[in-house]
Amino acid sequence: MTEPNEDSGRQAELDQVRTSVRAICNKHGIDYWRQTDATHAYPEAFMDTMGEAGYLGALIPGAYGGTDAGPAVASVVVEEINRFGGDAAVINAQMAICGTLTRHGTEAQKLRWLPGVATGASRFLTVAATEPDSGADMSKLASSARRDGDDWIIDARKILISLAEYTHAMIVLVKTSEGPTLFLLDMDEVRPHLEIRPIDLISNRHTTTLFIDDLRVPDSMRLGAPGAGLRCLMDGFPVRRVLAAAESIGNARFFFERSLDHATTRRTFGRLIGQNQGVQYPIASVYGKIEAADLMRWDAVRRIEKGASEAGGRSALAKILASEAAWEASRVALTTFGGWGLAGEYHVERKLRDATVFVFNNMLLSYVAERMLGMPKAF
Repeated sequence: MTEPNEDSGRQAELDQVRTSVRAICNKHGIDYWRQTDATHAYPEAFMDTMGEAGYLGALIPGAYGGTDAGPAVASVVVEEINRFGGDAAVINAQMAICGTLTRHGTEAQKLRWLPGVATGASRFLTVAATEPDSGADMSKLASSARRDGDDWIIDARKILISLAEYTHAMIVLVKTSEGPTLFLLDMDEVRPHLEIRPIDLISNRHTTTLFIDDLRVPDSMRLGAPGAGLRCLMDGFPVRRVLAAAESIGNARFFFERSLDHATTRRTFGRLIGQNQGVQYPIASVYGKIEAADLMRWDAVRRIEKGASEAGGRSALAKILASEAAWEASRVALTTFGGWGLAGEYHVERKLRDATVFVFNNMLLSYVAERMLGMPKAF
């Protein structure tokens, strides 16, 4: 897909990024991802290569060692990884989560973490927000931090937290007397005081439950103003939604391109299976949905870059449309491949499991209904 309404220089830059990322993916091969999935491994070798290429700092200002390439480049990076058949979740996390630090951190915090994040020497992969009882309802936080002199004492129970076992820095959201507040934890310092329990999830997200009991941290680990934690996180939602949309578009194109190739080369009963309407029409239909989601992704990117107020709603729509297109494309792939779609060697079943992570859109649908359509809050 060519990005619409962009000058030739910008398009050439994005095309070069696609070529570069595809070369990195080819270096490791698609079976690399099959193996990391099968063994529940962290993709360390791939992350090292991406760090060497400079892509981990795409959203970090140059003053802190990043390339400041922006959301367009970042979205192309994660799209191409998933389109190849990889899993860009870790790359996405490393690029995007540091945005909260970039916007709201102290100068000391930025200098401590951002240069290492840009190269991959430091892993900044995790936001611990959701909780066992309240889920994603951040107005009902049970986790807390209380002042004790110049320090804070943190008690927290967090669930469905990705990559906590592998990150060097983690943002945790807790309630304080001032309201929801963020802390930026140095995991090398606090890990002995945490309990991390893995959750066996459908995809290789290294998901865990996290327990923090009576953890004393200095005020220098607070990120942003007391009580401003939700606002600090929400500032980064449009970019994170766009990257989630780009991952889904990459997944969708993986399914689509594999399905198209199989339909135009596989013969049964003396003819190409793509001649069957039950195979051909679903492929044509999902192609249109992928292209439509892609257009919404680029619309959201442009609005983010311009600082437009509509960026939040457009990014929400991009994520909804892209995840739904990827989910439908996964079903099309299963229809096209038949039983072979369930075989690990074709990678369809693995990518189908990856695609399921993105289809939970109820909160975004509520956002669109309330913020864009002016409808009353749903219950």
